[in-house]
Amino acid sequence: MTHEARRQVWLGAGCFTLMLCAMLIALQALTELRAQHRQLARGQALADRALGLQQQLTAFALHPLDLPSGSTPEALKQSAAAIALDDPAIGAAERRRLDAAIDAVAAARGRLTATVPGSEVKMLMRLPLDEAGQALRELVRAQTEALQRQRDAADEFSAFARHLLIGAALLTVVLGLLLAVLGWRSMRANRRMMGELDQLAHEDGLTGVLNRRALDERLPVEIARAERLGHALTAVMIDIDYFKRFNDRRGHGAGDELLRGAAQAWRRQLRPTDLLARYGGEEFTLVLSACDADQALQLIERLRPLVPEHQTFSAGVATRLAQEDAAELLRRADAALLQAKRGGRNRSVVAGVEAQMALPLRIA
Repeated sequence: MTHEARRQVWLGAGCFTLMLCAMLIALQALTELRAQHRQLARGQALADRALGLQQQLTAFALHPLDLPSGSTPEALKQSAAAIALDDPAIGAAERRRLDAAIDAVAAARGRLTATVPGSEVKMLMRLPLDEAGQALRELVRAQTEALQRQRDAADEFSAFARHLLIGAALLTVVLGLLLAVLGWRSMRANRRMMGELDQLAHEDGLTGVLNRRALDERLPVEIARAERLGHALTAVMIDIDYFKRFNDRRGHGAGDELLRGAAQAWRRQLRPTDLLARYGGEEFTLVLSACDADQALQLIERLRPLVPEHQTFSAGVATRLAQEDAAELLRRADAALLQAKRGGRNRSVVAGVEAQMALPLRIA
C-alpha cells in the first residue's frame, strides 16, 4: 500500500471514529434530555404531594371530632415519606422534624374536646400547625434542591455535549475535505499512471512510435473510418536495407540510433491522421488515411533522404480493396515489400503493379 493510500485509510478511520463518537455523545445527550423531563415530572409530583400533605395536616388539626378519611398520624407520616422521590437519605433530617411536628399536632388534637369552640381550636392548633408547615417546607426545599442539582448537572452535560458535537462536526468536515483532496490527488495520479501504462503498452520503447499492439488495435479503426467516409486507405511496409550488416559493422548502439533517428524524422513528415508503427526489428508500417498508392509513393520518396547514415530502405505499398480486413491489407503490403527486396532493395513496389527500377544502394 502506498503512502497516499495509507493516509487515506487513516483519515477515513478518523472520520468514522469521530462520527461514531458524535453519535454516542448525541445518544447520551438525548438520555440526559429524557432525564430532565423525568425530573420535571418528579418536581410536579413533589409539589402535588406537598400540597396534599398540607391539606391533610390542616384537616387533621382543625376537625377534632370528625377525623377525615386517611388523616391519621401514621398516614400523614407515610405521605411525608412519599415526598422523598429519589434518595430517601435526601431530607432525612427534615422528615424527622416533620414527623415530630405531626406527633405534636396529634398530641394537641388529643387534648381537644367537643366543648371547645371552633375559634379556640384554630387558636390552639396554630402553633403545632405552623411548626408542621415549616417542617414540610424544609422537606420540600431539600427535595427541590436535590432536583435542581440534577438539572444543573444535566444542563452542564448538555452544554458540553453541544460544544463537543460542534467541534467533532467541524473536525469531521476538515478531515472529510482532506480525504476528498487526497482522493482527488490519488485519482489524478492514477489517471496519469494509467496514461503512462497505456503509453508504455502502445509505444515502442526504442523509437517512440507505435508498437505492433497499437497497430493491431488502431488499423481496424482506420479501416472502419475509411469505409464510413469513403476514403482510400494505404498501408506501407518499410524495411531498412542490410540492417544486420550495419549492426555488425557499427554495433548495436549505432543500429538503435539509426532506427530511432529514422522513425523520429519520418514522423515529423506525416499528417496527424497518419500512423507510424514499428512492426518488428528494422521493419516499420505506415497507415495513410485518404491516400492512394501514388500519393503514398510520393511520401516514401520524401522519407528516403531522412534515414541517418545514408542508409536505404525497401517499401511495399498496398491500397485497401473493398471488404478487405486489416490482416489481408498488411499481408499484401508485406508481399510487395518482399518483392521489392528480391528485386534489389532500395525501391518501392505497389501490390499488383510491376516493380520499379532499382535505385542505387548505399551501404555503410
